[in-house]
Amino acid sequence: MTMYIGRAKITFDGTELDSAPGAKITLGGVKRTPVTTMYKVGYSESLVPATIECEIAVSDATPLDSIRQIAGATVVFRTDIGKSWMVANAFVEDPLAITAKEGGKMTVKLTGDPAEAV
Repeated sequence: MTMYIGRAKITFDGTELDSAPGAKITLGGVKRTPVTTMYKVGYSESLVPATIECEIAVSDATPLDSIRQIAGATVVFRTDIGKSWMVANAFVEDPLAITAKEGGKMTVKLTGDPAEAV
């Protein structure tokens, strides 16, 4: 029977984020943009960073200052089907905002080099 991704564990420099269901990784890599001339169609390439977006539950044990200061980190996105990706040189892109309900949800967006399968 085929198993599909249902859960993901996210760590930065070995510290696990207590992420809620729905974490997302955009692998990044090469983006190709169409280029047309009078007689041909081709493309140009540009580099796109990887992003990992997740919502975490905030507790008294959540390392908020460490998460806030993530820069140059190694982030790993591990799935329950055994597929994992590493994002090197990752940093927190947006300021953290905590919602004071339902476990103190906080959205974290990490951006870095294109993801590599590990």
